[in-house]
Amino acid sequence: MARHHNRIQMTLDSSASFHFLDHCYMPHDGVLKLHYGYDNGPRFEEKITFTGHRRPLSKAEESALEAVFRQIHLAAGISYYKAFVPHELIYAQEGVTAAEARFFEDFYLQGLGEFAVENALDLRGHIHFRQNTNAPSLTPHTISLPRVTAVPIGGGKDSVVTLETLKAAGDTLLPICVNATQPMLDCLETAALPAAIYIKRQLDPGLFSLNKEGAYNGHVPITGILSFVMIAAGLIYGFDKIAFSNERSANQGNLQMGDLNINHQYSKSFAFEQGFSRYIQDNVLQTIKYFSFLRPLSELGIARLFAQMPAYFPVFKSCNRNFHIDTDKRQHGWCGNCPKCRFVFLALAPFVERDTLIEIFGTNMLNNADQLLGYRELTGLTGHKPFECVGEVEECQTALRYLAAHPNWSQDTVITTLNTELGQLPASQEELLNDATTMLPPHLLSDKEWDILYAAVHA
Repeated sequence: MARHHNRIQMTLDSSASFHFLDHCYMPHDGVLKLHYGYDNGPRFEEKITFTGHRRPLSKAEESALEAVFRQIHLAAGISYYKAFVPHELIYAQEGVTAAEARFFEDFYLQGLGEFAVENALDLRGHIHFRQNTNAPSLTPHTISLPRVTAVPIGGGKDSVVTLETLKAAGDTLLPICVNATQPMLDCLETAALPAAIYIKRQLDPGLFSLNKEGAYNGHVPITGILSFVMIAAGLIYGFDKIAFSNERSANQGNLQMGDLNINHQYSKSFAFEQGFSRYIQDNVLQTIKYFSFLRPLSELGIARLFAQMPAYFPVFKSCNRNFHIDTDKRQHGWCGNCPKCRFVFLALAPFVERDTLIEIFGTNMLNNADQLLGYRELTGLTGHKPFECVGEVEECQTALRYLAAHPNWSQDTVITTLNTELGQLPASQEELLNDATTMLPPHLLSDKEWDILYAAVHA
């Protein structure tokens, strides 16, 4: 449904351009400032602070870091561009290279897919980065980095599984948090690793003022933006691998708009992972590896592994109210009435004891008739897959059908009602669950990383 917009949309000339003005880094404070603006319009300053101990850098490393900062500047601009979505985007005075234009035009189009749907916009063919036709091709830097794996922590079950699985395998790990929330801190405390990295991203408050006045607002590809920040962190803190925790379920979009697949999890998808990794290696920094350790698994496969980590049951959280961009609106816990809560409860139910799961959430979401509409959306019985980080429609059906034959869950309202609506089972419950928890390509794991994950899955 399109959002209502007042006359602020008309205060910016339709021919206005969005500008990436400049950026500067203050190494003593670890602060990167990014500046943006519109022709005859508002200006913005974003700050990214790399806190804690930062290693001294050589001239070559400083040069590589500056190349990464340029890419962060381009990526983070999407948060401010979306306020008015003009046709032309101009980087400083010189424009961008052909490779940058190709990557970021696609990044903005795909990453703003959900935003475009919710604001009744069609951005296909609309987003144009001005190119510098005389610019030479970008030359990737080759910097030797310490053999350390950074694991971005989100506070939910997925990053916990990556962290604990790699820790058990003996990898040298650095957990990394951006704008750390209480669930992230609680998970880190439970992990009990000797060190962690904390980064702060501060959006310009003027953007929130514009949103209140009626500027366009909506979802941006936050994982994509933070992926660029993680590359910079590799140079600043010293690590050569970034192990995200995105699963194959993130590849499934929410709906189709013409020839454009709208995917809330676009920057968590394998298409983004592969394209981003190639772009960084070819144009920015060759000696850092970016991948998702859990890519071969479905959400149910991850849930099965997480169910073996009970120490995290009291502390992990996936409900988005814990991560609201406005810190004053954050609430700790599970709201019990959103797509994330519904999905995580359903995904864990086949693997976690009933009483334990109800204790985690504070309610039995599968025995509440008020949850039926939400679960119908998750299982594809109505509407479309919710605009949230939830699993595939098929694996939601699998979990529900499995629970329909489980003595502890079979009589719950959501299970009995939706199992009837879903109809005849195509296979036995055990066959369905085994298929959903199988490791599958495509992925960017090395043979060693595959073996570590395979051993955990088959333990």
